[in-house]
Amino acid sequence: MNYSAKRYWEPSTPYLLTATTVVGAVSTALWQPLDMVKTRIQQRSEGIGIRQLGHYGGYNPNKVFREIHAQGKGMTGLYAGLDSAILARSVHLLARNLVYKVIYDRVKPKKPSNDLTPREKALLGAFAGAVGAIASNPFEVVMIRQQCDGAFQPDIRRNYSSVFDGYSRIMGSELGVLGLFRGVGPSILKAIALNSSMSGPYNWVNEAMFNCFGETYVNRPMAMVFGALVGTFAALPFDNVKTRLQLQSSDASRNRIQYNGFVDCAKKTFMMESWTGFYSGFYVFYVRAYFYGLTTIFLMDIITNRSKRKAGLKPKYI
Repeated sequence: MNYSAKRYWEPSTPYLLTATTVVGAVSTALWQPLDMVKTRIQQRSEGIGIRQLGHYGGYNPNKVFREIHAQGKGMTGLYAGLDSAILARSVHLLARNLVYKVIYDRVKPKKPSNDLTPREKALLGAFAGAVGAIASNPFEVVMIRQQCDGAFQPDIRRNYSSVFDGYSRIMGSELGVLGLFRGVGPSILKAIALNSSMSGPYNWVNEAMFNCFGETYVNRPMAMVFGALVGTFAALPFDNVKTRLQLQSSDASRNRIQYNGFVDCAKKTFMMESWTGFYSGFYVFYVRAYFYGLTTIFLMDIITNRSKRKAGLKPKYI
């Protein structure tokens, strides 16, 4: 039998890194307003117990959206920190996927099955996600501060002109080099939780729907409903703690609550807000995770399918 080598196609490391980084940047830009609203909700919900407010306290997504929009900048106000968000996401994806791809390509040929088990892939994904979180943390610190700056009084705003201005000011005069790694602990745990909890349920539901209904256009959107929900429950508590630590000022008088690290922040959040404090911004985080995940999947499909056709792969193998 005559098999053509063009039937098989696998992305090279530079191709994979470039495609995933570009797709991640596009997805981040598209859904930045949702991330902005989520961060503002987390900022406003801090310390609601000592302020004697109910957990919702008027901080529902629609109200926060309208308040940001009404501050005078319209929709552009919802894109505060977009440069740092794109840079943070790009660095995270570049570091994570490089680590994953390098280790995967080294280990896979040594396996009798020529592939890793789902558990091994999950562990590798968690490790790679942790590396990505460390690499991108400095830019996430700037992003959180840019997104929350408009909620402060004008005289105490940081007014970073760009991600690089914020980076240099934090490192030079505000907090020093260590300030760029504030919240790195919960940032790592968030990346691990999101990587290990979202893809598994998504793949399980997607495969189950394929077995029941065949290849349809609703398989992935329906699978993402479940995957994003599990990922939100697993990752949002760490995201809330991360936001509070990264937003904290070196001047204690400007902080609503003073935190001394990850454990202290988690303890005070629970004491003042109960367990619900860890899930501030749940609805927006979930919607953003859902649409970000779908956008990434469909854009990667468009890019890789085009490359497969150019490589001569027949449609039935794409």
